[in-house]
Amino acid sequence: MEIEKTLYRLSKEISESDLSNPLLIGIPRRGDLLTKRISKYLIEFGFKHDIDTVNYRPFRDDLDQELEKSNLNISPEDRNIVLIDDVIYTGRTLRASIEAVMHSGRPKSITLACLIDRGHRELPITPKFIGKNIPTNESEYVSVFLEEIDKEDRIEVS
Repeated sequence: MEIEKTLYRLSKEISESDLSNPLLIGIPRRGDLLTKRISKYLIEFGFKHDIDTVNYRPFRDDLDQELEKSNLNISPEDRNIVLIDDVIYTGRTLRASIEAVMHSGRPKSITLACLIDRGHRELPITPKFIGKNIPTNESEYVSVFLEEIDKEDRIEVS
């Protein structure tokens, strides 16, 4: 799978959707990098938007300690949000990210975009924009490597 081609296609799908006043929010660590790449394409297409990143960790339901909850840098109030991540698996990180967005304000809508959907959801969360579905066994792991961090773009299932 060629990551850049897939990001171009995802960007096209996002730009052709009926999102007014969109705010693209990356889920660290790779989702925020993908958001920046998608944003570059959206700018080329003349699609006006803002980007931000979310700190979902304080909203996780599997932490033993309380972490301080922070707001987004840009208010999601009355905006159409597109949460972007590299891989969606159980849906728990996305649930925590949605909660973090809601903590910062009430958006008009929240849609999800992911590079890879590997299935095995534990929560009823489905992305609207999907780069590629890669069916996996629960014992397998999907790794996304990006140029900005890993010096190359590739996806590995192990």
